[in-house]
Amino acid sequence: MPQIFSDSIRQLLSVLIAGSFLLGSVTAEELRPTFKFCEDPWPPYTTGVNGAPPTGGLAVELFKQLEIRLGFAFQLKLLPWKRCLFWAKQGKFDGVMLLTKDAERATYLEFPTAVHYDANLVWARKDRVFGRNFRSFEDFRGLKIGVTDGFNYGDAFKAAVKRHQLNLDSGPNISSNLHRLHLERIDIFLVNGIAGESALEEIPELKGAFTVYRGPFEAVPFYIGLSKASPISEYLPVFNDALQDMKRDGTLTRIFGAQPPP
Repeated sequence: MPQIFSDSIRQLLSVLIAGSFLLGSVTAEELRPTFKFCEDPWPPYTTGVNGAPPTGGLAVELFKQLEIRLGFAFQLKLLPWKRCLFWAKQGKFDGVMLLTKDAERATYLEFPTAVHYDANLVWARKDRVFGRNFRSFEDFRGLKIGVTDGFNYGDAFKAAVKRHQLNLDSGPNISSNLHRLHLERIDIFLVNGIAGESALEEIPELKGAFTVYRGPFEAVPFYIGLSKASPISEYLPVFNDALQDMKRDGTLTRIFGAQPPP
């Protein structure tokens, strides 16, 4: 097992060991801090259905590793995205399994070390000719742009929407947006490559139907979110230590694949 016993983790273990002497008959399992985290169904990061624990996914593997390294117990549940964020804000859940950061989310979440980097891409029908290369957000003008409810496309894109009066058309999930793109109800769709390709695994009839442009988006970090309304926020240094170690020993690369430069 990788060595990650920093001062913060030693302090945590000391508290747990001291407590076990005082409580005597209490089992080690009962002493483990237990925290609840939510996410929406977001293949390949989380798979399953709302209202139940995730059945798998890259974020689930991340939390399995954190359980081993931190000695915590994590209860994971899939929820509609806006509900997950709201309940994390209220402290009903201790955090969010995986998300990007923006100013509004930072008001109620702490963000440990980033675990993954990825960039949104521009998806279009293969038979569609635009006469532009999508190297800037201005190239989106005049098009109906498919986006996914609740997704954070970054501050630069938000500013571009206002500056260029871009026409956004929101759909409930990635799969529905790919269907809408195929039916020409939207002109382009914005989603990162790994999530788009994962969604196509469930709709194989659309494989090969799209062209993907690199687009103007930069790779952005993905984080675990710790609720500021939960005691878990006090463990921010512990999460940082564990995630830094997982970065050094290659665990994050094994889970998420090779990462572009931050």
